[in-house]
Amino acid sequence: MAGQPELPSVVRIVTTHNASGRSAVQINDSIALLPSESFPGVKSRILWTSASVPAKDNNVGMDETQRQPDGDLGIVQRGGTVCNMTDLAPGATAIWHRTSSLDYNVLISGRLIHMLEDGSEQSIDQPGTVLVQKGTMHSWRNPGPEWARWVCVLVDAEPAVVNGERLKSVIVRE
Repeated sequence: MAGQPELPSVVRIVTTHNASGRSAVQINDSIALLPSESFPGVKSRILWTSASVPAKDNNVGMDETQRQPDGDLGIVQRGGTVCNMTDLAPGATAIWHRTSSLDYNVLISGRLIHMLEDGSEQSIDQPGTVLVQKGTMHSWRNPGPEWARWVCVLVDAEPAVVNGERLKSVIVRE
């Protein structure tokens, strides 16, 4: 981790409609990712949260930028969506976890290893690679010499059921 430059702040641009019904920019700002208290070596920031699906495009307020998710592990929005940007330090491994959500993960830069309970690992090293996470226990590892960055859109979901057992959201602390 030491000596490796961190990635730059994220630019967030949000559009809306002005009073005459024309499309316009509502937000154009720069957001620094924040160190996670739960996941060592991880920096992240919620870019947008919607309280429901379908979302309400007529909402011209700014609450979507301030709303804290109220669902699983504080990262899923009950009945809604969360758009989150995450950076993982070189050599860092995220804590194993599972949420009841459908997650669309898109690599922006760097390299990640996605790990599952069965021992399988997926190497993700091409920017634009998409990994769809369906409520499974997993972890992320950065094997590279540089910070890795990915965007994740989490959609609230019914918990996965395996052999009649409803799987719970969990963080595994070692």
